[in-house]
Amino acid sequence: MIHKTILGLGSNKGNRLLSLRKALHILSSDWNLNLLKVSSIYESEPWGEKDQRDFLNCVAVFLCRMNSEELLNFVKDAEIMAGRTVFEKWKEREIDIDILFFGNLIIKKKNLRIPHPHLTERNFVLEPLCEIIPDLVHPENKRSVYYLKLNSKDKSKVKVINRNWII
Repeated sequence: MIHKTILGLGSNKGNRLLSLRKALHILSSDWNLNLLKVSSIYESEPWGEKDQRDFLNCVAVFLCRMNSEELLNFVKDAEIMAGRTVFEKWKEREIDIDILFFGNLIIKKKNLRIPHPHLTERNFVLEPLCEIIPDLVHPENKRSVYYLKLNSKDKSKVKVINRNWII
C-alpha cells in the first residue's frame, strides 16, 4: 500500500543547510520513497531545551511504499547516514527527522506515535506545513493544518530564510 507521508526535518549543529540537503537526498534516493514536495527552509528558536543554537527546519511530502515500522527504521538509519551523532531528547543535533503524518493513519505504539504527538504545539512544523499543504486535516482532531497554526499557543519565532532552495 502507498501512503502520502510527511516528514519534518531539523538541524542546529554543524552546517545546518547541508545536513537538511543530505538527509533529503538520502530519503529520496530510496525507491520506497518518492519525494513530491519540500517546503521552504525556516529558522526557528529551539523547542524544549532553549540554551542552544537556532534550528533550520523544513517539511517534505513523500509517497511511501513502506509500512510505518519500516519507515521509522529507515528514518533512523537516514539520520545516522546524514551524520547524526547526538540522540538525547531536545539536545543539539546535526539532523532530526520526524514522521509527522502517515496517510490518515493514527498509530499509537510504544516506539511510534503518528501523527507526531507534538506537531500541533510547534510553529516550526505548522509554518512549513501551512506553506505546502494548509488544507491537510489532522486525523485525530479533525482540524486543518491552517486552523492549527492560527490557533497555536506556541509563541516561538519562525522565519523563512530560503524559499527557492534546491536539494
